[in-house]
Amino acid sequence: MPIVELVAKKALARNPNIGLEVVDLIVLLWMFSNPYDSHRRQLSSMRNILKMSETLQVPGGGLDVTEEELTQIVLGSLQKLKDKGLVYIQSAGVHYIKGTLTESGIKLVNDSVRTPLLKRVTAEFGNNP
Repeated sequence: MPIVELVAKKALARNPNIGLEVVDLIVLLWMFSNPYDSHRRQLSSMRNILKMSETLQVPGGGLDVTEEELTQIVLGSLQKLKDKGLVYIQSAGVHYIKGTLTESGIKLVNDSVRTPLLKRVTAEFGNNP
């Protein structure tokens, strides 16, 4: 299980009423650690981290979703984060995403995740703030 999933679960336990799921927090943490200007491919990177997430895996490991379904999970999560005012989405499609965190999104991450854990998440993703 990637550290980001553990951190997302802890953040959700600390803030159970935020109306987000583990996948949403993983996407939010990924965007926090990898802003668009880091020149990483956001959609493919988000799909790759979700593939490692136990939240989406079936018992015994592996995913029971197609690449297209995984793309739709990411896009749905981004839409939910946008609706809550946590991210700006300038462009989203099946091949390309351009989005950043809002001040509210940054505040949620900073308030929900202790600094040592946040450093572990950014180290896992490659620290690109």
